[in-house]
Amino acid sequence: MKHWLSLVGVSGVKHYIELAQLAEQLGFYGVVVADHLLVPSTSESVYPNSDGSSWWPKEAHWPDPWIILSAIGMATSSLQLSTNIYLAALRDPFSTAKSISTASLLSNNRISCGLAAGWQKEEFDFAGVDFHSRGRRLDEIIVIMKKLWSGTEVSHEGDFFQFNGALQQPAPTEPIKIMVGGASAPALRRAALQDG
Repeated sequence: MKHWLSLVGVSGVKHYIELAQLAEQLGFYGVVVADHLLVPSTSESVYPNSDGSSWWPKEAHWPDPWIILSAIGMATSSLQLSTNIYLAALRDPFSTAKSISTASLLSNNRISCGLAAGWQKEEFDFAGVDFHSRGRRLDEIIVIMKKLWSGTEVSHEGDFFQFNGALQQPAPTEPIKIMVGGASAPALRRAALQDG
């Protein structure tokens, strides 16, 4: 059995690395961090659990997942590293793919990528990204990231992004696994097309 330690809700970025090092010493398989780009002071969005309430305090820290996982990767040697989850649909695929591949290289290929479409409309509103097309946007971003991770010149013609002759380096030296979170029918279909 492989045990993961969730660092979601850890107060203070400085504690992430020491907790990850302790997890590695204790024999944990990996650690996961979560993602919010912005947190609204008030929200009408309902968290998708049984009672609709979020379980973390409003003051919870949400460091950039790929920066903190890179730092953890540099401070550990065998611990697997992942997001649980990363809101890629809030971002562009180019900087997202570059951040993930860089983290993978710095951690000696110990990075995997947990993604979900997201649930909090206000966060998408802050970023100027349409909330209602987030699932289709995420699907397209996954396709683009995989193309960019090939390390070859690629092109793409989609509903949200179009480009020709793009090359992104450094490319990961091993495939980056993508897992998908969510309970909706589209999320389950998306998960079936990825690594889990």
